[in-house]
Amino acid sequence: MELKLLRAFLSVAELRHFGHAAEDLCVSQPALSKQIVALESSLGARLFVRGRHGAELTTFGEGFLADATALVRDADEILARAREAGGGKRGALRIGLGLSTLNFAPPLIAEFRRLYPNVTVTLNDLSSAEQTRRLLAGKLDVGFVRLPAEAELTAFAVLDEQLALALPQRAGLKRLLADLNRLNDPGFITLARGRGPGLAAQIDHWCGAHGFVPHVIQQADDIQSVLAAVAAGVGAAFLPSRVQYLLRDATVMPLRDAAARWRVGLAWQSTRDDPVTKRFVEFVRGAAKSAKRAAK
Repeated sequence: MELKLLRAFLSVAELRHFGHAAEDLCVSQPALSKQIVALESSLGARLFVRGRHGAELTTFGEGFLADATALVRDADEILARAREAGGGKRGALRIGLGLSTLNFAPPLIAEFRRLYPNVTVTLNDLSSAEQTRRLLAGKLDVGFVRLPAEAELTAFAVLDEQLALALPQRAGLKRLLADLNRLNDPGFITLARGRGPGLAAQIDHWCGAHGFVPHVIQQADDIQSVLAAVAAGVGAAFLPSRVQYLLRDATVMPLRDAAARWRVGLAWQSTRDDPVTKRFVEFVRGAAKSAKRAAK
């Protein structure tokens, strides 16, 4: 049954006049009459009785009105949902993020959800290496990862990050010491290399550039345990500088030299035809450009 015929029926039923309904539908009256005849033929019964003052529903027409209304309403809702999905305004989005973006990504994601409430968002706190594996396996849609991203992924930069030295407050240090070996007095807490290979490589790079070998007294399987150990005074740690927003009971000193810096970007598989991913990518790209202009 064609929706066009049902819409024609509903217009005549509402206006009780073929001429007025034809104007409402922007068709000629003969064309509208043919549509109603076609619908009546498919249903096997008359829908209207024409009189001097217009058109009145038959008993059958009265009974069919509710079903026709429901059919058109349901079809309109299905089409609206399909258009939203095709335009990336409805669907699901799996996002990966790490420690460096814990104060950057959530407000962006919240604003995206506000603009597109029919997109279901799932957040995954993962290392860049694990995000990359899941992106390539199709288990994540987008990820905020350390750059450069793998060649199979498309990415653009969203923020600059750098290492920081996190120290227990009892250490009493306010600036980096010329004799770095004194940093080994409390010892270092590190994230297990397999849990954060990118961070571990950055620490190695910085320490190598400064001829420093940290004395590791404890390893942790997750970043929260590293933060808790520093806050509890167990030892020091090299961490992304943005932990200063999470680590209150410690001293956090960003390291300013080039060996401490890296970039974080949004990465995704551009070969996947996913409208929701495309919309989120363009949303973040716009936000990153705005943030860059504001910083100048």
